[in-house]
Amino acid sequence: MWFSFFIYTVLTALLPGPNNILALNSTMKSGYKNSKKLLLGIYSGFTVVMILAAIFTGLLLSSYGFLLNYLKYVGAVYLVYLAWSVISGKPAEIDLENGKKPSETTQDFWKGFLLQLVNVKIIIYGITAFSSFIFPQFSELWIILIFAFLLSSIGNSATWIWAVAGQRLHQFLNQHYKIVNTVMGVLLLYCAVSLFL
Repeated sequence: MWFSFFIYTVLTALLPGPNNILALNSTMKSGYKNSKKLLLGIYSGFTVVMILAAIFTGLLLSSYGFLLNYLKYVGAVYLVYLAWSVISGKPAEIDLENGKKPSETTQDFWKGFLLQLVNVKIIIYGITAFSSFIFPQFSELWIILIFAFLLSSIGNSATWIWAVAGQRLHQFLNQHYKIVNTVMGVLLLYCAVSLFL
């Protein structure tokens, strides 16, 4: 189960999503130094969303504990959907020629932070991780908070990797996207199947 947990969290965090694409785009246009406020906003917002996902999932399960089994299946279905969209996906197109100067593309803290509150990918990431992997094993508040910070660290590390890699990672994914997408998709399918076992 824990092997599936780490596959799910790491792969989902590394998949292209709003955080990763925004970090990649900002560092490609403005450089890492000019993107630090944006990245700090992303990291802070991600952590807040993981804590909220833990609280929401915990309240839902404490009031409606019978939903735990159903949430596990919902999480598995989401993983199958995510695996399919990864396998069938194509590289993201990023507009590098939008006519803005680097100083105009420098993002601020609040843009990165507020993006997290509407970022469906990480909200579902948190709820799926808590309902499918964490709450079936633990109920102590301090352990749940440790997992919230662990999920946040994994997600933020993935965003940092995309930011640092910049254009090199984007070019690699474009060149080898079929192989990379297939491997990640199959691993996500493995995670979904493990939830049924």
